Amino acid sequence: MNMELTRRSFLVGAAALGGTLGLGTLASCSSGEASSQDNGTWDKEADLVVVGGGTGQAAAIAGAAAGMSVILIEARDMVGGAMAYSGGNAWLANTSFSQENGDSYEFAKKYLDHMQMGMDNEELVEAYLANTQKVVDVLTSNGVNIQPLPRNGQYQPNWEGADVIGRSCQVMGDNDGSDVSAAGGQRMNASLSQACESLGVEVLTKTRGQRLITTRESSDAVPEVIGIVATDKSEKEIRIKANKGVLLATGGFEWDEHLMNTYLRVPIPVGNAISWPENRGDGLRMVQAVGAELSLMTETFGMPNYTYHAQYARENETMVCQAGNANCNAAGSIIVDQNGRRFCREDAGYMSRNNTFGGYNNFGDEGYSCDPAWWICDQRCYDAIGGITGICASWGYPVPDIPEEEYVYQAETLQELGEAIDINVDQFVKTVEEYNAYAAEGKDPLFHRGEVGSMGMDPIPLKTLEQPPYYAVAMSAGTVGTIGGPRLNGNAQVMHVAGEPIKGLYAMGNCAGVGGPGPSYGGEGGTIGPAFVFGIIAVDHMANQE
Repeated sequence: MNMELTRRSFLVGAAALGGTLGLGTLASCSSGEASSQDNGTWDKEADLVVVGGGTGQAAAIAGAAAGMSVILIEARDMVGGAMAYSGGNAWLANTSFSQENGDSYEFAKKYLDHMQMGMDNEELVEAYLANTQKVVDVLTSNGVNIQPLPRNGQYQPNWEGADVIGRSCQVMGDNDGSDVSAAGGQRMNASLSQACESLGVEVLTKTRGQRLITTRESSDAVPEVIGIVATDKSEKEIRIKANKGVLLATGGFEWDEHLMNTYLRVPIPVGNAISWPENRGDGLRMVQAVGAELSLMTETFGMPNYTYHAQYARENETMVCQAGNANCNAAGSIIVDQNGRRFCREDAGYMSRNNTFGGYNNFGDEGYSCDPAWWICDQRCYDAIGGITGICASWGYPVPDIPEEEYVYQAETLQELGEAIDINVDQFVKTVEEYNAYAAEGKDPLFHRGEVGSMGMDPIPLKTLEQPPYYAVAMSAGTVGTIGGPRLNGNAQVMHVAGEPIKGLYAMGNCAGVGGPGPSYGGEGGTIGPAFVFGIIAVDHMANQE
């Protein structure tokens, strides 16, 4: 797919939505500081100011539909964010769509409780499950034709509470909504953008939020957010007053090396992300400056990919190719660490698989044993998937124009391949022989590969690696987006370290410290659906305030 054509298709009516600002220069504060008082001058004003034009568009629609004036600012030159590059699904448990197939609050909560991994997110789980139907109602009543996928889209179908169809939803197109291609994200973005335009949302592209404007009743009181300072497309500062609230939807911090190195528990190279380079932690820095409590800072919505593709993405400031993730579960392939051992169930969901890349070698020079890891396949597998980037290209996602010989190792024997990639050769050969024996029997007692399907599909049968030549590609942990950010309460309000909500400040999506909610991933659309939900919750809370 041509990248430029894809980018253009992300935005409906960009010229109509974008605004050019001619504003005078204002006195500025240093980056990251919160202005402590309102000086009485504003360049723009709205009831609701949404910062981030990806999933934030859903909140803008809800606000405008509720009668609020809405300004949406977006750092890029077009709305859509990573959502427009995705399959375009929204994971919404406990709606009329899934209830028709046996879902309920109680049944969905069993699955959500599994997703918490011991985290204290009960308030957020309850808020999510109580408000998913509102997302469907708001979107469909404003022209966004969101409908359920005709399959079970849970990424952990073996968990209690997973056996139900209708939780993953998509804006329908010419097909039945069952595709996993980039077309789904483009349809979602186009429909949201059109609804924003129809409802009169003022969209300012190439406008980046810089810091929050606050006021306090006293010097030691929790601040109240009354607006935001942003820079427009000419790099001039503008002050935007928010009468009811500022809602942050700025995405994660996966393109900021300092933040990544500081917080993440699994090592991920900057640039190995299914998001745009504008995701540099703007929202995180703004909330830290006003004293927000943080949550889930070590976690990501992970997705492993080829190391060389991550380097290319970083150097060219574009999203990483998804080919590595697409190939992980291909029959006739395995993933090994630097010790030559398998370390994960290769056909698991990408977030679950990504978390296994945090293994550590505590001998010799020490270091992470999967930094990088290696995806291994034989010729049969290579031909079946159409080469290293074949599956990804067939889904409609862009792939980098890099000759395979620059990053793909090939050898006639496993011994030669192990030597070429500098891993423990003896153990590597033993690992492949062991796996081939499992594949011949059709069972994997180590990691249970081949037992559980994904996205409503049957499990992929095991297949041996025995037809030379053999191939190896370096893999690294990656991410769809980081999760960490301000801790929220059940009203989507940002919580202060003093334990009180910061009045006038809300957050949603990957900048919000909410997750799915929690540190795990529900199913297809596991980031988009919860983002929509907490955006709707925030708007409802604003609308009901005096």
